[in-house]
Amino acid sequence: MSTNNLRDSFAKREIRKVLIAAVLLIGVCAAYYLHLRYRIRIEAEHRAHHTLVQTEQAIRSKMGRAETIADAMCLLAEHSLDHPDEMYNISSYIVESTLQVTSAGVAFIENYYPEKGRWFLAYAGYPWDSDTLVTKQLGGETHDYLTMEWFQRGLESEKGIWTNPYFDDGGGCGKMVTYARAIKDSSGRRVGVVGVDFTLDSLAAIVQSVRPYPHSYSTLVSELTGEVVVGPPDTDKVGGRCRTFSQSIEGKNLVLTLTITNADMYGRLRKASLAFFLMAIVIFISISMIAHSSLKNLWLLGEEQHKNQRIEDELAIARKIQMSLVPSKIEGEGLISQLDVSGFLQPARFVGGDLYDYYVRDNKLIFCIGDISGKGVPAAMLMSISHSLFRAISANVDDPSHIAETLNDTVSDNNPDCMFLTMFLGVIDLDSGILTYCNAGHNPPVWIHSGETKFIDSEPDMIMGIEKGISYTTHQLQLMAGDTLFLYTDGLSEAENVWKKLFGEQRILETAAGFDKISAEEQIGMMQHAVRDFVGEAEQSDDLTMLAIRFQSCDNCLVLENDIQEMDKLEPFLNDFFERNKLDMSLLPQMDLALEEAIANVIMYAYPEGERGTVEICLEKKENLLQTRISDAGMPFNPLQQPEAKLASSIEERPIGGLGIHLIKEIMDEVEYQHKDGKNMLTMIRKI
Repeated sequence: MSTNNLRDSFAKREIRKVLIAAVLLIGVCAAYYLHLRYRIRIEAEHRAHHTLVQTEQAIRSKMGRAETIADAMCLLAEHSLDHPDEMYNISSYIVESTLQVTSAGVAFIENYYPEKGRWFLAYAGYPWDSDTLVTKQLGGETHDYLTMEWFQRGLESEKGIWTNPYFDDGGGCGKMVTYARAIKDSSGRRVGVVGVDFTLDSLAAIVQSVRPYPHSYSTLVSELTGEVVVGPPDTDKVGGRCRTFSQSIEGKNLVLTLTITNADMYGRLRKASLAFFLMAIVIFISISMIAHSSLKNLWLLGEEQHKNQRIEDELAIARKIQMSLVPSKIEGEGLISQLDVSGFLQPARFVGGDLYDYYVRDNKLIFCIGDISGKGVPAAMLMSISHSLFRAISANVDDPSHIAETLNDTVSDNNPDCMFLTMFLGVIDLDSGILTYCNAGHNPPVWIHSGETKFIDSEPDMIMGIEKGISYTTHQLQLMAGDTLFLYTDGLSEAENVWKKLFGEQRILETAAGFDKISAEEQIGMMQHAVRDFVGEAEQSDDLTMLAIRFQSCDNCLVLENDIQEMDKLEPFLNDFFERNKLDMSLLPQMDLALEEAIANVIMYAYPEGERGTVEICLEKKENLLQTRISDAGMPFNPLQQPEAKLASSIEERPIGGLGIHLIKEIMDEVEYQHKDGKNMLTMIRKI
């Protein structure tokens, strides 16, 4: 067969391959498009529903505080039935404790206190034209609460009830609902009602902030009458076809709605469709051009290419094998909420001598990062050996120094070329957050803790591979929720730019200072960006490896910033703990109230004004005990030394905060304060 015929036959085969590939590509693209179309629709509807549920929970949480305070005050009222004038103090405390409550009252059945007359309603509230709290006896012929809905339904109900929304043209001057809870005497007879007036205007900010799409809006509707009690401004309402989702707020006689235009909900699908068809056209044109170019230059390839290709293929396989040793994710259900780990390895050549590894065993994160002397294939071979030894030794050993000693002895015994390696090994106990580590001549990791960025302060031990029998030291460090360990090799600190200047440790610290609130993957990306900007056009001089480990705490702990808005996270956290541990849910409101009182005290007073700080809440169930530990790094303060509230005293005579401590002691069986290691720690124990 002639050379021309051979070339033509080869060209025809290649054309057929290109056509088959094009048909397969178009088919795959079409299938992907149909799948994308379906997923976008489902995602849009799910997003709307998820937003609605979150908003409903936020509203229920705000109204739930009023319920909790009223229920607690109902208990105090039942203990104070022999002191009718104490009811004014109870009403005042309810109004003072909850921003959304405009007024409250403790009302009793007809002639319950003969000396007070037929009606007795101990009322406290803010007049519409004043910021001064007013208390008075409100019951009478002009205000016959005995015939009102909140009193009658509250007296009849076994639990607290919410009234239907109404417009209060008296003291509140706005739309509101009333929460009512019956008061029982020692014999169990219902003798009165605690009533709390909750203004619906306070929910307007939550309702109007719900905007999952540019032109969407939400409303709050009366479940009984269908009247809109909280709605968006008229400027937010748009025309066109819309879809409305609704979510009933359980026990509150309210329905939350979310209205989204079809243009907003499915706009992304239209854009994706256009982008897909444009992409398909570009791909088809690109395939045609590539095929034409490939056929045109087919015979220009020579023997030299085949030789180089063989070498590159072998190096590519070696690189693939080496990179397969690097972990890509944390293995283990539920560990994502406790740990956020991300790594990066970029050899200076096809293969290199850097390594990192991590895995979870027995609820402990075992990890290492190392740097082999030299580059290329010899370093890569020692890297593979060291990685395998680390996995094998650490499979049954938790002590980093023991792992380092065994690994050093093995490498030193089989190292004719006198290559060496530096390594940092660590073990994090995921239950306690304690880090044990050993540094075999490696760069000290960066520790980001409570907004502070610094290197771990420990003297490094001898490098590995030089001499057998070397002893290594284990150190310990307590990690807190949100802490980050950032480990790296000298390919980062010694990265050179075109002027031969080094990136240096100071730039590492300056870049890591922005790691406090971002994920491990974003931390790696930020450091990559910083070193790329510094190096510029200079060639990579050494293998570059980074490992970021962010300890995010366990399921039984919650970290809040010293911002009163953070209190909204407490109730979902408690609900989740009670459900996971199958605790009696009737205990939840009392625990919620006690924790809110203690945490609010920390948020408001522990840190100087304007200073950032955190408070950590950890729950633990021990047999028939429920232990709560609240800790902060604020100013030393023992709340248990404060004078307790005197309920019989007037509001003016009662010390600030005393009633909160009184409630905590009433709810908890044991309360203890300590100041240890620069932290306030309040421990509360309740028998269950």
